[in-house]
Amino acid sequence: MTERTGRYALLLAAALALPSSVPAASPDTLRLSLADAVRLAFDRSPVITQAGATRTGGLTTLGRGINGLLPSASGSVGYSWTRGGDSTTSGWTADLTVDQVVFSPSAFAGLVTAVVGNSHSRTSARDQQARLAYDVTVDYLNLVRYDRLRDVAGAALRRAEEYLELTRAREQRGLASSIDLLRAEAQEAQARLGLLEAEQDLAVGTETFKATAGLGRGAVVVPTESLAGPRELEVPDPDSLVAEIERRNPGTRMAARSRTVARVNMAATVGSVLPDISLRWQRSSGGGSLPGCLTEWKDSGTTSYGLRATLPLLDLKRYVLDVVDAANDSRRADATARMAGLQLHSTAVSAVGAFRSARQRFDLASATLVLNERLHELAREQLRLGSISQLDFLDVEADLVGAQASLISSVCDTYVQAAYIGYLLGSTPPDNP
Repeated sequence: MTERTGRYALLLAAALALPSSVPAASPDTLRLSLADAVRLAFDRSPVITQAGATRTGGLTTLGRGINGLLPSASGSVGYSWTRGGDSTTSGWTADLTVDQVVFSPSAFAGLVTAVVGNSHSRTSARDQQARLAYDVTVDYLNLVRYDRLRDVAGAALRRAEEYLELTRAREQRGLASSIDLLRAEAQEAQARLGLLEAEQDLAVGTETFKATAGLGRGAVVVPTESLAGPRELEVPDPDSLVAEIERRNPGTRMAARSRTVARVNMAATVGSVLPDISLRWQRSSGGGSLPGCLTEWKDSGTTSYGLRATLPLLDLKRYVLDVVDAANDSRRADATARMAGLQLHSTAVSAVGAFRSARQRFDLASATLVLNERLHELAREQLRLGSISQLDFLDVEADLVGAQASLISSVCDTYVQAAYIGYLLGSTPPDNP
């Protein structure tokens, strides 16, 4: 950290260290750092349950694809009797058949589709987790932002109240006009309104965070992250970071897998005219009375082995339409994957640029706050001496409040933009705590 950055960090810490009207602690009060907030969301948010269900769905899909190549067994048992005249005959039959696929375009395509589908589900689950990490990070940072802006608004109100009392005293001694008093009262009213709006933003931000993190309605959240400086993210080569995002992004990987599934389905459709070949083992038994032991059951039946080929009926019109549909689905999947890649590249470039811009805005906001603090101190002294007008002082006061708010927003923006880059990379805790 450079000397200049260190100085800005100290200034930011001073700006954020304003008195805070934090509600009294209750049994449901949660004092959370950013890392605590992310861990809490991963423990309580319904999104984690959804991600687990997505992952399980991929495993069941994989199981169905494997099942298509495993031996399949079928059997039947029957008993019948026939009455004719004065005689009655009865008998039983039993069949057990086991088939093993040797060649089947649809079964092979189903297995490949299931493998790709399982990978797609795992990637989708990871994307859900990465999105949750990003959402809860943004909501927590907004909570910090609103909390600190509420403190800035509270400090501005206290200064406005002090200035109003001073102006009233000066007006009684004939040192200030009625216009000066009205201006002081207007400033105090505006500062009170600013505090009210800041408290409302904080209340809304708290509820938004609680919803994302899966917290109950009665919980009170107190952010403890100091954010004494901007988020540091080394970007020596933006092109390398963009390339890494394109390589790791879950969305483009899912689009690529969807394209693979479409191509496999097209191959299976084209090959649907080929026969399905399987090995068959069959045991058939029967007799006039049920066997009393295993030996009798073996002696009462026959076992056969064979190779079975199932030829599909030739329906040229339907076959051509199916191939055209499959080819069209493959083309659509190719276009979707390409579009996803182009959009991701644009998004990645914008995200890297937005982070660098946020970091530059922090530097400018830090320097601006230094100037406004010095100007405010000088203006207060000149107002005491009567060297500047009250209107000029109120303008300086407003500029100071704006500079403090800009510094708070700029430092939060650096963390938000870094979190978005982490989301594009598919990072989840502990990769992106």
